[in-house]
Amino acid sequence: MARKLVALLFTCCFVLQSFADPPAKTTSVQPNVIIIFIDDMGFGDVGFNGAQGPRTPHLDQMAKEGMQFRDFYVGCAVCSGSRTALMTGTHYQRLSMSPVLFPNSTKGLHPDEVTIADMLSEAGYATTCIGKWHLGHLPPCLPTYQGFDSYYGIPYSNDMWIDPANRLADDLVLREGVTIEQLKTGQKLKNRVPLMLDEEVIEYPVDQSTVTKRYTERAVHYIQEQKDRPFFIYLPHTMVHVPLAVSDAFKNRTGELIWDAIEEVDWSVGQILQALKDNKIDEKTLVIFTSDNGAAVGSSLPLRAKKGSVYDGGIREPTVMRWPSQIPAGTICHEVSASIDILPTLSHLCNGKLPSRQIDGRNIWPLMNGQPNAASPHNTYCLAHGPGTVRSGQWKYYPWKEGQSGRRKQNSTAISDPQSEVQLYDTVNDIGETKNVAAHYPEVVSRLQKAWEEHLVELNANKRPTAELQRPEGSLPATRPGNKSAGTKSAATTPAGKSINWKAVKSNDTYQARSAPHLVNQPFTISCSLDVDKEEGVIVAHGGSVTGYSLYIKDDQLVFALRRSKEQIHRVSASLTGKTNIAVTATADRKELSIQIDQASPVTASHAGLLVRHPSEDLSISHDNAHPVDPESPMPNFKGTIQQLKVSAAGSKK
Repeated sequence: MARKLVALLFTCCFVLQSFADPPAKTTSVQPNVIIIFIDDMGFGDVGFNGAQGPRTPHLDQMAKEGMQFRDFYVGCAVCSGSRTALMTGTHYQRLSMSPVLFPNSTKGLHPDEVTIADMLSEAGYATTCIGKWHLGHLPPCLPTYQGFDSYYGIPYSNDMWIDPANRLADDLVLREGVTIEQLKTGQKLKNRVPLMLDEEVIEYPVDQSTVTKRYTERAVHYIQEQKDRPFFIYLPHTMVHVPLAVSDAFKNRTGELIWDAIEEVDWSVGQILQALKDNKIDEKTLVIFTSDNGAAVGSSLPLRAKKGSVYDGGIREPTVMRWPSQIPAGTICHEVSASIDILPTLSHLCNGKLPSRQIDGRNIWPLMNGQPNAASPHNTYCLAHGPGTVRSGQWKYYPWKEGQSGRRKQNSTAISDPQSEVQLYDTVNDIGETKNVAAHYPEVVSRLQKAWEEHLVELNANKRPTAELQRPEGSLPATRPGNKSAGTKSAATTPAGKSINWKAVKSNDTYQARSAPHLVNQPFTISCSLDVDKEEGVIVAHGGSVTGYSLYIKDDQLVFALRRSKEQIHRVSASLTGKTNIAVTATADRKELSIQIDQASPVTASHAGLLVRHPSEDLSISHDNAHPVDPESPMPNFKGTIQQLKVSAAGSKK
């Protein structure tokens, strides 16, 4: 009971703080938005943070023309969790996301979650993702299911392999002697990854030495193409993740491949900024540059540790934001901010609608705009990655004993207090986290320990699901290269799913999406026999807030709803007045929806078309599992009797 009360109080505080975000002065024109998200670039890899090896003149100039954020944190010390936090404004643990997804992962970011692209698309923006996605490489988790009009890039890290389930383009370019027959029989090699366009593989294996250049050229072309309307470019570079590679112009430029790769990323930034100037939209474009986590190969100095660690070297990133005339040039922000803050800030700037469900970020425009006395919106920034940490003002707290991080080679300095059960560092006076001062500030330790415990209780009490990746029936498994079963079909690893036995279905059943009938672009029928007795509730539903269908009773009406997309829901309804035991046939044809009750004439309504995607959520009997297909459907479970039910493809009307 006490734990539930703490969670309730924390949630109430969150709601109050969300409404308390202060209004801030900004332009009335929707800015273009470009987010450049580098992979594995450390705090010490850029000139404006004192890099000693690589030269980053374009980033240094961007810092002179914009604002450096010296205390900017990402949501995870590795890839997928960090991208989840950025895209949704929400801690990745709340969304049940894995810290790192692989080609053999079965889950991805749920399309019901509102991404920055979803929000900006609804606000009238053109949207594109160019680069590394890493939030699910199959439907319904690809960028084109998450608010992006188009996608071009590598769907995960460049040290992974291809999944035979990915759809191959008719004009697929094959390299390195690979044949289509080899791909179809499941050949996979580590560090050989596909290049995708929208939802198809267009090149395999991609020439990794060209990706930074090709991403940049595509982004520049997009700027030219969309310059007359608001646009959002999400540019998550593949580099500087290993295996490192650079184009010919940057080979052997510095004597260190990592520095060559950093300098090519810097060149890319310069090309983007120049394109804005050339197209005369520089003054109305916000550009945000940061990294997904600390350095893997490069430098996170002067911070402690690297990628994978919750010490600052793993999660505090080189960050600069630039928007001429709106963000004061040549300024530095030392207030705590985070990648989860980007979505709510863009909501404020771009006339975007915030998600209805809980997020964790806050509007940081007062910081970006350099408003007097602007302060961090985070009294405490808790991060539950690994063993966890809390940042609050100057303090960085770790609720665990030094040397117990679970990471190898994380102690870049001598342990200052090996007996202390927790760690506390003054990040202002000790940026390298070398001196544990927990024993000297017990009141700070007590306050941050309480914040940490409350954060965990609230987070665990309010988790939301991931989505299940949809593998085509019969596709080969995505096992790691070298696994003996990698080239053979396996019922255990190919989640095609058994078909539903409709004669056995009963109230409260749920069936995985892969077991449900595949109805994409097909007319279909729901037939059932019910004892309704004036009961309200959902009879059957498959899908969520992206796509799907449901049959439900509300206000003495039987309603059949078809959702083709987030914005497009069509319904037909028939009166149940005076009826209790009924036989129902609900049909979705190519042009209309219809409901027939018993032998009465069908009630029809026109609609815009059939399902365009197979829903990723469970199929639910007598309820709508997770997020409803139709927001107008009733919440309670259907408590009448379902005597018979079946969903099946049907012939088209002539």
